[in-house]
This record gives sequence, structure tokens and C-alpha cells, in this order.
Amino acid sequence: MGINLLIVDDHRVFCQGLEAVFAAEPDFEPMAISNPDQALGAVAAFRPDVVIMDLHLGEVSGVDLTRQMTALPLPPAVVVLTAYADIATALDAIRAGAVGFLAKNASVEQVISAVRAAVLGGSWLPHELLTRLVAEQPDPAGAHQLITQLTAREHQVLSLMVSGLDRSGIAGKLHQSPNTVRTHIRNVIVKLDCHSAIEAVAVGLRAGLRPE
Repeated sequence: MGINLLIVDDHRVFCQGLEAVFAAEPDFEPMAISNPDQALGAVAAFRPDVVIMDLHLGEVSGVDLTRQMTALPLPPAVVVLTAYADIATALDAIRAGAVGFLAKNASVEQVISAVRAAVLGGSWLPHELLTRLVAEQPDPAGAHQLITQLTAREHQVLSLMVSGLDRSGIAGKLHQSPNTVRTHIRNVIVKLDCHSAIEAVAVGLRAGLRPE
């Protein structure tokens, strides 16, 4: 069974080109739409595992679309691919629930890798963006206080997230199902007052957790 990929970009030629790139991958079933007004309907009908999202879609905000998609009961993972790759825009996208962020000058290989990471429950973002995200989290004492709310298992899951493991990797390490790990990650996000797994990792780093 293939990976359903929805591409949302109002530049039709770029959108179709990206669709062709993923159609050449044996395990992807891509669908591209250049009308952002159709995006939410496409998610409901196509049930994508992952969405590649542009942020500037004419009068439609890709950040708002990302927020609406990631709030769904069974949300797709969202990877942002945009020409506007400034830090402020990236932070808005991450806070809206995006798990990946790339500029449109990224290589095809980087885009494919970011999408594959998202499918596995991982993340993909530039180092400078993670550094900025960590700096904007509560001070170390406040971050540590947030982490004390976690159960022992949730703390273990967060530690593995900080170490860079995706959902499948964490499941293998803890001998649990990916769905169980997904639930743990959602609980961690809620207890740390975050909007995304990436922000939760930033809180963990701010509190002193380090990759193993």
C-alpha cells in the first residue's frame, strides 16, 4: 500500500513538477492541487499520510491551512516547502503543527528525505531554526518544571525524541506499537503546552535533555 501524498502549491508548473518527482518513487501515490480552496476537501477525500504545503497561496494562508489540517482527528503530517524561508515564517508554521520546513531551493533529495521523515513520525528543519525555537522556550527552570509533569514513560519518549528518533524508532526501542507511541507523543505535547512535537523537543533541550 502506497504513501498518499498531497501537494498544495498555487504555482501550477511547480506543483505538477513535484507531483512527477514523487510519482517516480515506487511507494508514493501523489496528488497535486494548485487551488488552495480545495485543500481541506482533498484531505477529507484523499486521506493523505503527508502534505507538502506552500505558505503563500494567494489570499489563502498556508499557515492557517496547516493549523486546520493538523487539528483534524486523524491529521496528516505537514511538511512546508516555501520560497519565504525566514525564521519568523518558519516558527509560525511549526507552531501551526508542521513537522518539516524547507526552502524551495532545497534539493529534490532533501525534499524526499523530509517527506519520508514525516511519514515515519520524525521531523526535518534547519539547525538554525531549532536553535531559535529552543531559545524561545521557557527558561531552563520553567522548562524543567514542565517536564516534571510527564510520566516516566512519557519522559523516556521525550528523551528519545530529543535523540532524533522518529515514531517508528521509538516504538522499536520501547517494544511498543507506533500507535501507542503516537499517544505518548500527543500527551507529551499537551503537558508541555506545545503545539507540535518539534516544540516539545525544544522544551526538552531547554530543560537540559541531550541526544544520547
